[in-house]
Amino acid sequence: MANLDSAEVSRLLRLDEELRAEADVVLTASGVGEVLQAEGFQAVGSYVMRTMTWRDRDFHRTEDAPDWSRHWAFGARLAKNRWVWRLSCIDAYRQPDCADYGFYWGLRLSDPAGGPVWKVDLWTARAEEFASASADLARWAGLLTDEARAHILAIKEAVCTLPEYRRTMLSVHIYEAVLDCDIYGVGEFRRWWRERYG
Repeated sequence: MANLDSAEVSRLLRLDEELRAEADVVLTASGVGEVLQAEGFQAVGSYVMRTMTWRDRDFHRTEDAPDWSRHWAFGARLAKNRWVWRLSCIDAYRQPDCADYGFYWGLRLSDPAGGPVWKVDLWTARAEEFASASADLARWAGLLTDEARAHILAIKEAVCTLPEYRRTMLSVHIYEAVLDCDIYGVGEFRRWWRERYG
């Protein structure tokens, strides 16, 4: 196991804590958080897992029959928010060669008076379309310790600027490597990833 000294563990855990606190402030101050709650979105991903290394929040909501018109109207509502300056929309049911299912809005937002940019990913799909990923994340959440969390944070921080990251190299691969395969350290992770997914 690659060792992280106590100072590095503290730094990484503090980074996550500070980003989660900043995310709370941004979503409250912008009003976006209130809109998401009213629309039935639930927080998922690194915020819930306490493994944040950059300004990115993930949410999803389930619908028995996802409705494109409702999805589009929701995006139009978000577009009126002064903090939101970019929206991108995907219909993953129709997108060729897409492994995901659902309707997606991707937001970029920041304080109009100045401040860091946050990325917010919003997915709407049927419960069964989230089921596999949700089951994995729930299982991994039960395996997380502060030590494991620090190793995940260290790898995420090191690889987040790689061109393949979030294209073919995904954060779930990091959880899988550390929590299922006892892979620690950036070099060991990259070798494992190339053999398994590269």
